[in-house]
Amino acid sequence: MQERFMRAIQELDTLLRETETGKIKLSLTLKDLAQLHHLQSRLQECKFLNSIYSEESRIKQYLSRAVTVNLQIQEELCSIIETKMESITSNFNHLDKLILYILNQTMNKTTMKNVLRQISNIILGSNNFTLLRFQEKSVESVSTDEFIEQQLTEQQKLQLYQQFRGDQLEIITFQPTGQLQQIFKCSSLQVIRVPQKLNAQTHSSLIIYEAQQQAKLPQSKPHQIKLICDQLITIGYDYLNENYHKDDLINSVRAIGQFLIKNAPILFQECIRNEIERILNTKCEIIQSTKHSKDTSFAILENQTKCFIPVMSNHVVQFYLHMENVSLDIITFADFMSQLWQHFKHSLRELKDKEFLYQIIEVSTPTKLVIASDLHLNIIYQSGSVPSSWNFLDLSNQLIDCYQNLTEIKMEEIYKTMLLSSLEEVQKSKKGAIDAGQIIYHDKYVDIAIYVKKDEKNEINQFFIVFDQPKKRFESQRQSKSEIKVSETLASLKQEKIEKACLVLQESLNLNLQTDEIIDMLKEHALMTIIEQKEQITEDIRQTYVLEYYRNSEQVQTYRRTISEPDTPFATKTLIQEQQLTNAKKMELFQLRPDDLENLGNWCFDITVQKDQIKHYTWALFHLLNYFDKYQMYKETFFQFLVAIEERYNSRRNPFHNFEHGFTVAHACYYMIKNKLLDEYLDQTEQFAAILSSLCHDIDHTGRTNGFEVARMSKLAVRYNDESVLENHHAAMTFKIMQREKYNILSNLSQEQFQKVRRFMVSNILATDMKKHFDLVSSFEIKYKNGEMNIVNMETKRVLSGLIVHTCDLTQPTKRFEITKKWSIRIQNEFDNQVEEERLLGLPVTQHLVCQNLPKQELSFIRNIIQPLYVLTSSILNNGLSVALKCLEENEKEWTKLLN
Repeated sequence: MQERFMRAIQELDTLLRETETGKIKLSLTLKDLAQLHHLQSRLQECKFLNSIYSEESRIKQYLSRAVTVNLQIQEELCSIIETKMESITSNFNHLDKLILYILNQTMNKTTMKNVLRQISNIILGSNNFTLLRFQEKSVESVSTDEFIEQQLTEQQKLQLYQQFRGDQLEIITFQPTGQLQQIFKCSSLQVIRVPQKLNAQTHSSLIIYEAQQQAKLPQSKPHQIKLICDQLITIGYDYLNENYHKDDLINSVRAIGQFLIKNAPILFQECIRNEIERILNTKCEIIQSTKHSKDTSFAILENQTKCFIPVMSNHVVQFYLHMENVSLDIITFADFMSQLWQHFKHSLRELKDKEFLYQIIEVSTPTKLVIASDLHLNIIYQSGSVPSSWNFLDLSNQLIDCYQNLTEIKMEEIYKTMLLSSLEEVQKSKKGAIDAGQIIYHDKYVDIAIYVKKDEKNEINQFFIVFDQPKKRFESQRQSKSEIKVSETLASLKQEKIEKACLVLQESLNLNLQTDEIIDMLKEHALMTIIEQKEQITEDIRQTYVLEYYRNSEQVQTYRRTISEPDTPFATKTLIQEQQLTNAKKMELFQLRPDDLENLGNWCFDITVQKDQIKHYTWALFHLLNYFDKYQMYKETFFQFLVAIEERYNSRRNPFHNFEHGFTVAHACYYMIKNKLLDEYLDQTEQFAAILSSLCHDIDHTGRTNGFEVARMSKLAVRYNDESVLENHHAAMTFKIMQREKYNILSNLSQEQFQKVRRFMVSNILATDMKKHFDLVSSFEIKYKNGEMNIVNMETKRVLSGLIVHTCDLTQPTKRFEITKKWSIRIQNEFDNQVEEERLLGLPVTQHLVCQNLPKQELSFIRNIIQPLYVLTSSILNNGLSVALKCLEENEKEWTKLLN
C-alpha cells in the first residue's frame, strides 16, 4: 500500500511538471486545474503524515519508547485552554453591555460604582479594588468596597504607598498582615504600580485587588498595561470627584476595549503557556514565528527531550510552543491548537469589523439615534442616549450584565407594535430597508426606518433601527426663480449618476428595491443602508474601503495672496489647493486616545512636534472639558469650524502667528480650567468663552504689529481707527466665520448665553493688545495687594478674564527651554520680515524689533514683561502656575548662559 501511495505521488508530480512545461497538452478547465492542485496538496499532507507515523519515523520511535501519552490530561488541558479563549472574547460582550448601561442610566454615585466594579472585573478579574494616588503631599484613595474605604486610615494609606512606590510599572503579589489582613479579608493581594507624572515629577498610582485569579493583562507588554490602567485610574478618580460625564466614561470604556482587542493575541498566548506549565508541570516558552512559511512539517524533536509545536492559521505558522518532557500526542495537540487559534483570530476580526461599522454609523449619523439588534431582538448597540424630550421611548431598563430586548422596552404600545411588526415584515420580505412609520409627540415628528445587515450567505443577521427627527420637515421653503432653476439643473445633471449608483447597489448588494425606492431612502436617510460582508475584511481591505467610501471631493484650485494688501511689494500669488476633509479623518479626530489626558495635562506640551494632529488635540481640549455636551456643539460643525479657522490662521504662512500658536494659547487656558484654577472667579460659561477666545485670538493675523498697520494706514487701520487694529480684526473675523451656519458652533446656546459669550470673547481678544499690558497688570497688582479680589462685578470679571487670556497669549517663554527657544526664533523671523518690509516701503524702522542679540532681548522680555505677569496671575490663581514659573526661572538661566 505504501509503495503504491508513493508511486501515485511521483506520477502526479511528473504529470503536473510536464503539463506546466508544455510537454503534455491536456484539455483542462481552470476549475479542473484548481482541483488537480488541491489534490496534490492533500496528497502531500498524506505523505507527511505517513512519514510521521511510519515505523522508521524518529517521532514514532520516540513516542513509542519515551513518552506515555495521557489522553485524559491532554483532553483536560485542551478544554481549559478553550475556556480561557472564550473568557477573553466574552469580555468584549461585557464591554458592549456596559456601554449600553451607561447610555441609558442616570449618572450618579451608584451607577458609577457599578461601572467601576464591572470594569475592574473585566481587567483585574476581581469586582473590588482600591486605588491610591499621591496628590499634593497626601495620598488620595478610592475603593469599590465601602468597608475597605472606611477602614483604611491615612497612616495605612501612606504606609502602603511608601511600601510600593516606584518609577517603573510592576505587578507585585504580597500577603497582608495584621490590620490590613482584617480589612482586605484575603490572604493574597496584588498591586499594580502605575507611574504617572504630576507637575513634572513622577509619582505612583497603586491599584490593589484580591488575587482571585490572574489579571487579564498582557504581562509581556508593560506599556500596554499602563495604558489600560490609566483608563481605570481616570474613571476611579472621576468617581471620587463626582465627575459623571457619559461621553468621557464611554470613551474610556471604548479605549479599554481597543486595548484588549489589540493585546488579545498576546494575552491568549500567555494563557496557553501558563496552563501548559500548570497542568503538565513542564516548562513552556512561546516563540513568535519570524518567517511565514507555508510548509506543514514543523513538528521537531531535539535530543529526545524537547519539541517545537507549531500553531498555524491558514497554513502559516503563527508561533511555536517550545516544551520539555512532553506527554502529549503532538500531532493531535498541534492540530487542536491551530484550529483554536484560527477560530480566535476569526473572532477578533469580527470584533474589529463590528467596531468599524459602528464608527461609520456614528460619524455618518451624528444627529440620529441608531439602535442595532440581533435576530432575537436583543439590543446590542446604541449610537447615543435617548433625548430627554422623547417621552415615547425609555431604555432605562438596561441592566449592566445583560442585553435588553426590544419587546421589553418602555414605549407607547401603539408605537412598539408598529416597530415590532415592521421588524417582522423586513425579516420575512428579505428587503434591505423599509420605512417603519412616524412617531408624533409635542407637535414634533420622529421618522423610524429599519435597515438590515446580511452575512456572506445573504442571510439577515442584524437589524438597524434609525430614529430621525428632521429639523424643518413641514416648513415652507421659498425659493427664487433663479434658485429653482439652478436646483433643477443640478438635479438633472445628477440623475444619471444616481440611477447608475442604484443599479450597482441592486446588483452588488442584492437589494430587493426599485430604483425609485432606493433614491427615496438615500434622500431621506444619510446612512449606509446595508453593510454586507462578501469576504473577510482584513486591515488592508478595511483601509482601502475607508478610502473608497469616504473619497475626497474634487479638488478646487484657487488663488490667494500671501498678504492681503494689494499694494505691498510682497504681494505674490500662491497656488493652493482646497479640498474637503474626509469622514475617515473625522472618525480619527473624534476618538480620544490613551495618552491625550496625560499630554494635554502637561504645561509643556509641544504641538509643533505633532502638528499633523492639531485638529485632534483641539477637539480633545473641548471634549475633555465636556463642552460638547454642555453647549450642544455638533462634532461635524466643530470640525468644519476648525477647518475654517486653521485656513485663516495659516493663509499667510506666518512663522509665529499661526494655528499652532492659537492652539498653544488655548492649551494654556485648558490647563487652568482643567486644574480648576479659574473656578473661584469665572463660571463655566465664562471659562468656555476664555478658551474659545484663546483659540481664535490671533485669527487671520497679518504677521505685522499694530504700529506697522497704523504707519501704513492699511485698510484694517482705517476700519478700526488705529485702535487695537489687529485685535479688533481677530474678534470680528471670529464671529464673521460663525455667521455661516456650517461653522456656527454656538448655534445651540440660548440668546442670553450667546450674548454673554460674545461680550467676554471680544473683551478677551482686545485684552491681548500689548499696548494695554502695563495698565492691565498694574490695575490687578493694586487689587491683589489691597485684598480686593472678591470679584462679583461683571465688568471686573471681564477684565480679569482678559488678563487670563493675555497671560495664556504669552505662554511660550514659560515652556521648557528647547520649546521656548524654538518660538523665540519664530517670532524673531516674523519681526525680521516686518523690518525688511518697513525699509522697502520707506517707513520708520521699529527699532525694538531689530535683532542684535537674541539672548539679551529674551532676557529683557522675561524680566520686564513675562515674569511680573506670571507672578501676578499665579498669585491670583492660588499659586496654580508654579510649573510655569519654574520653567521661566530655568529659561532665564539658559538665556544668561548664552549671553555670557
